[in-house]
Amino acid sequence: MARDWDVTRKTIGTLSIWIGTAALFAPRALPRLLGADDTGTRTDVLLPLLVRLAAARNIAMGAALLVTPAPQARRTTEVTLLLTALDAAAVLVARRGGDVAPRSVVLSSIVLGTSAYGAVRWHRR
Repeated sequence: MARDWDVTRKTIGTLSIWIGTAALFAPRALPRLLGADDTGTRTDVLLPLLVRLAAARNIAMGAALLVTPAPQARRTTEVTLLLTALDAAAVLVARRGGDVAPRSVVLSSIVLGTSAYGAVRWHRR
């Protein structure tokens, strides 16, 4: 069980850092790739700032997961999963307003489901 927890912690941490780094260096391209409106990703002045803020959060959470010893990292993992679920929920709300493509809803639903599963799984242990 401890090994399974450690692998999950390291996987989530590594993915958070990679996704955050991609968003940090491609703040317009990554949202476009994920299905955000093409016009908005090219002209919105605040988009790069907002994407980079989220990227910094992802990198920080990923680093925290990787450097914190497994016993203390449980709460950090739960917070990371909660933030991921909130991000996915925000995309679902944005879709209702017509701001994002259907593929974003599919990706966000997968992320939301995986985060919910992970939170429930680790909360029960």
